[in-house]
Amino acid sequence: MKKIFLGPPGSGKGTYSSRISSFWKIPHISTGDLFRAHLKNQTEIGKQIKEFMNSGNLVPDTITIEMLKNRISQNDCKKGFILDGFPRTIPQAEELAKITDIDVVINLNLSNEILIKKACARRVCQDCGDIYSTIEINQGEIKMPGMFPKEEGKCDKCHGELMQRKDDNEATVKERLETFKNQTAPLIDFYKNNGLLKDIQVKYNPTKMVSEILQAIKSLAEKYELSIDYEK
Repeated sequence: MKKIFLGPPGSGKGTYSSRISSFWKIPHISTGDLFRAHLKNQTEIGKQIKEFMNSGNLVPDTITIEMLKNRISQNDCKKGFILDGFPRTIPQAEELAKITDIDVVINLNLSNEILIKKACARRVCQDCGDIYSTIEINQGEIKMPGMFPKEEGKCDKCHGELMQRKDDNEATVKERLETFKNQTAPLIDFYKNNGLLKDIQVKYNPTKMVSEILQAIKSLAEKYELSIDYEK
């Protein structure tokens, strides 16, 4: 299956899409990771990206689409993939539709207040990118335990150093949420009108949320008679 995970910054797109991808044995594709890989490997696309970044300009959609097109043409995407961080705008979604079909769009919902708390408490492994949280959130029906590492400041998976991203602060998070509201939120109606959208309220720990997301994908897939086979 070919899936997209939508949601505001900090809603868990990376966490849930990476975990869900393991059930289907399909790649979790983050456009942010693709940009970093091309820059690191100094590919032709990476050189173009660097030029735009150095000049303070946004990378054009044409380059992003070409980069994504190259990625999903690889063998590991034959059975499907999960897109995280793309599309961000209606024009990007329209261009994406020209190169591939999408089966399911999961839209993660969480209040701005909780999103800001989560973002400021987020810690990321600088080696493997695994994500942790330094706070527990118990607010109404929302019950989110902390995601603490076994050893303070160290990643459980690779023992890399945990760090707080520079943009994981209240002021920057508020700006990102406003950008999402203006640019990315219209995608919700775009995919809803196409019958592909499934809203998910993020309430619990990742393990329980993964179960809910899998059930949501299953119900939408059955409605449109799509394949839902995955590795249990």
